[in-house]
Amino acid sequence: MIQVQAFLPELWLVGSAFLVLIVDLIQKPTSTKTLLKGIAVVGVLAALLSLCCVGGCGSCPFGSCGSMESVPQAFGGFLKTDTLALFFKFIILMATLFTLLISFRYFKANPTHYTAEFIAVLLFSAAGASALTSAQEIITLYVALETLTISSYLLASFMKKDKASNEAGMKYLLLGAFSSALLLFGFSYLYGFTGTTVISEIGKILATQVSSPLLTLAVIMIVAGLAFKISLAPFHMWTPDVYEGAPTPITAYLSVASKTAGFAAFVRLFWVGLSVPALQPTWIGLFAVLAVLSIVLGNLEALPQRNIKRLMAYSSIAQAGYISTGFLAGGQLGLTAVLFYLFVYLFANMGVFLAISIVYAKTGSDQIEDYAGMWKRSPLIGIVLLVCLLSLAGVPPFAGFSGKWYLFGAAISKGYTWIALVGMVFSVVSLYYYLQIARQALFPEPKDPSPIEMNWLEKSVLIICVVFTITLGFWPTPVMQMAQSAASSLFN
Repeated sequence: MIQVQAFLPELWLVGSAFLVLIVDLIQKPTSTKTLLKGIAVVGVLAALLSLCCVGGCGSCPFGSCGSMESVPQAFGGFLKTDTLALFFKFIILMATLFTLLISFRYFKANPTHYTAEFIAVLLFSAAGASALTSAQEIITLYVALETLTISSYLLASFMKKDKASNEAGMKYLLLGAFSSALLLFGFSYLYGFTGTTVISEIGKILATQVSSPLLTLAVIMIVAGLAFKISLAPFHMWTPDVYEGAPTPITAYLSVASKTAGFAAFVRLFWVGLSVPALQPTWIGLFAVLAVLSIVLGNLEALPQRNIKRLMAYSSIAQAGYISTGFLAGGQLGLTAVLFYLFVYLFANMGVFLAISIVYAKTGSDQIEDYAGMWKRSPLIGIVLLVCLLSLAGVPPFAGFSGKWYLFGAAISKGYTWIALVGMVFSVVSLYYYLQIARQALFPEPKDPSPIEMNWLEKSVLIICVVFTITLGFWPTPVMQMAQSAASSLFN
């Protein structure tokens, strides 16, 4: 029997996307934009609220779902929405909501006749990312992942008349198609060895087999294919160009939602299906190298950047490396640290990108030098940039410090002290380029002294990002408890 609760958030997202397209067809174009935005926001909010109804026991989405029999599932168990999936879904849906709110300002400064198409594709992308977190077999996981990534190709190249946006979409498409082929090739080998596509069954069958060169090759291809999705070096070559050329709301969306979905796939595949003694040393060694490369290259390549979106791209690569240290640690401790860091990363990163979008709408520039005197033009933007960037750097007492403390602590507890030390050293290095933005916003005189106006919604979102970033630095316990409950559902 199919339990609709297992894919209720996705139903809201897909239903809202179709409703947006239908309304756009039957209404006059001049009168629909506000209505379309309202439908999209209500749809995402409904998807968020539906998380409370997903647990078969009627519990809070981040609480205990009771016994495993109470976890909603559908399509023969191919989709199973446990508390781990709920935690990932919450981050993805919040990122989608923030992206919608950022897009309102962006498209006010860059008008388009295709508002409905943009909103619909964004909602379809979010539905794919959300479904991926519940996937329990590799074909379902692959289809959900492609729904996310193909939609992202369209969104990155959405500004048809912008050469940079077209270039971003083309590069993303070409490299993304190659990574998807690698991933599917790896999955085909995995199926050939086990005769099943169910991730838990793959783990049981591989536990009785010895490693072989072809099985090792399959694992390498799967790692490479998914590493592209979360911008792990050296599979990060698309990230700077796509982040710089894509519309700012989509850059924000890719940096959080796409990364969260990618780590959800990694957790399901590697800590359930491939955590067998014959394979674990192979992929753990690969991840150790990728994590260190991402931390080192991401931070070093960010140092000379003068475009803020390109700088944030390299920052995103480094952040993926930090999160990978917790993933390497594994177990409930490591997974809890990953979930907590993704949660705090959501608010810090989205706060920065909303500020970037507001400034771009006023100045038409993403150059860091044009942020001169931003504090005087908008004190709130100055505060947001300072707090959120220091959090990304891991400076106490902000939430990013707590997140890195848990990540590196989990890595050290499992013997990865050298990786944690690399992360700590390069967190200090990252202070240089994060403070470069903050210094530019706080100290020089503005080139244009005119104030930057914001509506109440934008102010509210910026304040929420700052409040969460500060509060979770001092009081991380509630979110940590939610993350622990979500992590425990994977290992019980």
